[in-house]
Amino acid sequence: MGYPLNSYFSLHGSETEQNYIRGLFDQFESAKTMGAYHLALFAYHLLFMCFLYQTFYKMKLWMPDKHHVAMVSFAKNRRDKFRDAKNPTEYAHEENKESSLFEFLNVFCDCEELVGKCKSLVKYRNQRLGHVNYLLADESEFENKIEEYEKTATKIHEITQNKLSAVFDEYTNRIEVVGEEITKDSLELDLIIPNNLSDADLGCLAAECELRGERGAYEEIKNILRDDFGVEVAMV
Repeated sequence: MGYPLNSYFSLHGSETEQNYIRGLFDQFESAKTMGAYHLALFAYHLLFMCFLYQTFYKMKLWMPDKHHVAMVSFAKNRRDKFRDAKNPTEYAHEENKESSLFEFLNVFCDCEELVGKCKSLVKYRNQRLGHVNYLLADESEFENKIEEYEKTATKIHEITQNKLSAVFDEYTNRIEVVGEEITKDSLELDLIIPNNLSDADLGCLAAECELRGERGAYEEIKNILRDDFGVEVAMV
């Protein structure tokens, strides 16, 4: 599972979600090894959508009011389901139209170009992978398309980081005010798990700590991220 998309998935998803994602990665690797690149791309598209649902869930956690308003266009059953979501799997619904879902990325910021790129990936899936057409992807097409998915996922992750930075500041300010000891366990229980954070998110937090220098909690957190989570500083 050496593709960057894997680093964007939450470290502490539900068992159902983790098993589904792990199974998709297994299918992806198996199909790729056999040279069945069209099947590998289909599995990768599903992984990309799982990442989108995790991004929606972060929107709910970090921007609850905007998330609540954004769901108003859905029929009541879906609207209530999405507003009450307790984990990313609850955004899955048989009536979802993938292309329209990407519009909600604009809640984080104005990103129509990114939304357009996401829609083009859905269009490719629908035209080339979603039905019998006797078209097979060769290795070159496979690698090019995987690169598109990776670049698009990176952009989606990037637009969430300003909000994550604000959440991180709230956490560190609280720690400094109450003088609470920071440990690996407390970092997981109070920051990583409640915010559904990924390896890539932790890398961005380590970079934030590096930029803040040796100020209080930031130095402690940077050392924990390095020593206990193996996080390398990814300067942003």
